[in-house]
Amino acid sequence: MTQLFNRIRQARRGASLSQSELAFAVGVARSAVAQWERKDGARPTTDNMAKIAMATAVSFEWLATGRGGRWVGGGGEDDLQETPAMMLNFYAQCGLEERLLVAFRSLRNPEQQPLVDFVESMTTRA
Repeated sequence: MTQLFNRIRQARRGASLSQSELAFAVGVARSAVAQWERKDGARPTTDNMAKIAMATAVSFEWLATGRGGRWVGGGGEDDLQETPAMMLNFYAQCGLEERLLVAFRSLRNPEQQPLVDFVESMTTRA
C-alpha cells in the first residue's frame, strides 16, 4: 500500500495538474502541496484532503487510506464506481447549476479564471 504523500502525488499527476494548480484548487500555497508530497512532510487536513480528492477526481477513501477504487467515475480497472468525496448535487441548487459545476471542474485552473471573471461581470450589471 502506498503512503499518503505518494497517493497525493499520483492523484495530482493523474489529473495533469502542477503543484501550483492543485494549490489553487485547494486554496493553499504551492509550498503546502510540496510539503504534502514529501515523505516526511506535513499532512493535509481532512478538509484539504476532500478538496484534493475533488480536484483530482480520485475517491476520498483511496486518497486517505489507499483502499478502494482510485478514480471517481469509472474508466480504469481499479475503479469500483466509488462515491465522490462530496456529492455535487449537495452544493448545486438545480440541474443547471450542477451542469455548470461539472463543466467548470473539468477545466484546468488557468481556464477557470476568465470564466469566473465573465460570470461575475454579468452579476454586477444593473
